[in-house]
Amino acid sequence: MSKQPAKDSRYERAQSGFTLLELIVVMVIMSVVMAVLLPRLSGQLMGNSLQAAVSDLSSIATSARFRAADTGKEHVLVISRKTGDLKLLSGNRSKVLSSTQLPEKVAVGNMELLGKTVSGPEMQIVFYPRGTASPARLKLVSEKRESMHVFVAGANGGVYVR
Repeated sequence: MSKQPAKDSRYERAQSGFTLLELIVVMVIMSVVMAVLLPRLSGQLMGNSLQAAVSDLSSIATSARFRAADTGKEHVLVISRKTGDLKLLSGNRSKVLSSTQLPEKVAVGNMELLGKTVSGPEMQIVFYPRGTASPARLKLVSEKRESMHVFVAGANGGVYVR
């Protein structure tokens, strides 16, 4: 019969977890890393909100173009400078088919419709069944003064971003 050496219970207890000092050191390191990375990440998120706003606007305008061609009726895209609302209305403008809002940190800048500056609170772009649209130009501006332009071509109803 072989004898096994007795285990020291103090040794097992000491090896079963982390010390308070080790946990504090890890928390300090994580805090420093977050303090360095957070401002950079928030800057990237700002650019993403502008990109998301342009994407939303483009997709609703494209949807209006295709719905007009599909149904044979005009569809209207309403853009509100005040509230940042984007609404797609049916041909008779009685029904809201789609609605979304621009991100809080993105504002509507210059608006032009049919080559004239729109000074009012909203702009209505009409998409016709034959694939054309009211020519329009719109500028979206982020909180950091970054901007992107969205164009709706009158001849083919296409939506272009610059």
